[in-house]
Amino acid sequence: MGLNTFALWWLENYKLGNITDKTYTGYLSAIKRHITINTPLNRLTVLDLQQLFNAMPLSKQRKEVYKLLKQIISKAYELDYVKKDISKYLVLGKVEKKSREALGLEDQKRLWDALGDDMFSRRVRFYLLTGARPAEIATVKKNEIKPGWVKINGTKTQNAVRWVKISRRLSDMLMGESPEFFIFDNKRFRQPLQRLCIQIGMEKNIDVYTLRHTFATNLYLLRIPEKDRQTYMGHAAGSDITNSVYTTFTPDTKPEDIYNIFGDWLPEF
Repeated sequence: MGLNTFALWWLENYKLGNITDKTYTGYLSAIKRHITINTPLNRLTVLDLQQLFNAMPLSKQRKEVYKLLKQIISKAYELDYVKKDISKYLVLGKVEKKSREALGLEDQKRLWDALGDDMFSRRVRFYLLTGARPAEIATVKKNEIKPGWVKINGTKTQNAVRWVKISRRLSDMLMGESPEFFIFDNKRFRQPLQRLCIQIGMEKNIDVYTLRHTFATNLYLLRIPEKDRQTYMGHAAGSDITNSVYTTFTPDTKPEDIYNIFGDWLPEF
């Protein structure tokens, strides 16, 4: 049996029904796109696997395929399809972490002014003014939207469940949204967001986390106390991640500069 054939067989027989549909789909996609060699397992070498990795960029995806392939080869060894677990000899390489920065004032104004009243634009407003993670829009419940506040029931950590201060205008918008608004596909959101940014002259790789970084930086520039910023971001009290990872230092920016962009869409902190 070849490696690709075995990987698909392993997925169907050992993972299907034991992992979430999302994880299954991710594994299937990774196998079809990256674990493509079909060298018979009894002839497979470390070099074969290493060359497979070397063809991939040093990205998070490479790390995920690395972990997936180790599971597959380990099972092949357990079933005696290979005489040695050769995956433990693989060299992953240093994976480059994708860096993000907050949008500057000029880019924020361009983006904000380009938004309309369609659902996509309203979602951009939601993310830019709440700092929510991509999937967290689906955790918002109508009965947990209050005048000037929204509860985000994040699932990443215990601290991810938090109340975020928002403007009365934004809370009114959220109260009037249909259930469809809160059903979110990150890929279908990211692609039109990137197209819009290119159209208005922002040649950057922008996604929901860019908006989250921008929200965190704006809180800092608005001189919100650190404890409150940590709460709104869903970070543990005392954690340095709010400042060290999510806040992009911008000199000479005053709170009124931010209010000049967003107006009454921002609450009075």
